[in-house]
Amino acid sequence: MFDDKTVFLIVKENHADKIYKVEMDAKTQQNINKIFENSAIELTGKQPVIFTGSYSPLEDEILCIQNFVLSDDLKDAFRNPVIIEPFIPNKTDMQDIKAICIGYCENTGNDEKFIAGFQKFRKDQYITINKIRLLYDGKTFNQDQRAGIAISDYIDCFYDGANLIFNSYYYARQVFDLSEYYRTASNVDIDNFIGADIMDFGDAGEAFKTSANSWIRRKIALINDSGVLTRYEATDIKRLAKKQSNIDVTVQNEKIIFPKDTNEIKNLLSFLDEEAYQGPFSKETFLSNSKRKARR
Repeated sequence: MFDDKTVFLIVKENHADKIYKVEMDAKTQQNINKIFENSAIELTGKQPVIFTGSYSPLEDEILCIQNFVLSDDLKDAFRNPVIIEPFIPNKTDMQDIKAICIGYCENTGNDEKFIAGFQKFRKDQYITINKIRLLYDGKTFNQDQRAGIAISDYIDCFYDGANLIFNSYYYARQVFDLSEYYRTASNVDIDNFIGADIMDFGDAGEAFKTSANSWIRRKIALINDSGVLTRYEATDIKRLAKKQSNIDVTVQNEKIIFPKDTNEIKNLLSFLDEEAYQGPFSKETFLSNSKRKARR
């Protein structure tokens, strides 16, 4: 798959991504190619699950974004590595490296197919000259004062020509801009949530918006998108919350009184997003951090 393919770096420069190639000896390149190929085979051997932002994959599953489009800069590099500028450590700050990647272009008739693996560059992969590194040579340790980078034995993302697959959204989004695939509530979305006909925040609405963290914003985006606040009356939600999740919801004047307690807020938002439930045996209330529709 990746035999003899060029190794590239994606580097953040002036708020944009710049692609460099990494010049190396043939043996080193073969070793890195093999690492990427083995990891890609491992990833593609798992069961793909369409990425929604609401599900954490199991050990034998992998998240998948269908019809993902690579940047033109990456495509140009994969088409013709010869034209890509080599990476020079003293020219570009290695701390700005975003990812290490290997990719290539296959011509399929009148079309192109791009295959690529990506490894998020982590801080511990930057070999700095500020630390004393001792390398064993014969019978003694000698100080090595060269700067460098380390390659890990796995990849974080694999592009198969149409789909992007990955284990962790956290690392994948540090390689690619995935904001359009993972929506969090804007201030307007939160205003719409606060102003819903069945919600009553009293005078705490603005404070709630100001303090809303990423988890709350994600939950509000999902709740707004589901339409649950327009399809159900406050009394229906109160009844279902008690029956299905053993969560108490206060309703006055046909409105849900939004709680101020942090745990109660989390319980209510989790229930509205269908991630709170009562165990059928223990009768305890559980909150889930992952869900997807069951296969039928």
